[in-house]
Amino acid sequence: MATGTKSTTQSKAHEKVDNVAEETHNGVDNAAEMKKQSQERIEKVAHEISEQAHNIAATAKNQSEQVTSAVGSYAKENPIKTIGIAFLAGALATSLLSKRK
Repeated sequence: MATGTKSTTQSKAHEKVDNVAEETHNGVDNAAEMKKQSQERIEKVAHEISEQAHNIAATAKNQSEQVTSAVGSYAKENPIKTIGIAFLAGALATSLLSKRK
């Protein structure tokens, strides 16, 4: 094989290796960028879900306090009725639970 042919073949081989290396680096860079973007999206969604959970918890707490206040007010205004309702609820629960056995 002539020296010129060998040099041209080596040159082409080096060029192909360099091209593959560059494409590989670009692929790795693209994958890293995609990973970064995905991570940012996941963090954003997690933050939004966390905010929604806190809002739901605050709403539930507020509604629970309103119900507790309303029941307390009713019990203070109607103590006899409250005792009667509690007695009937207890009797019903006892009846249902004793039939299960």
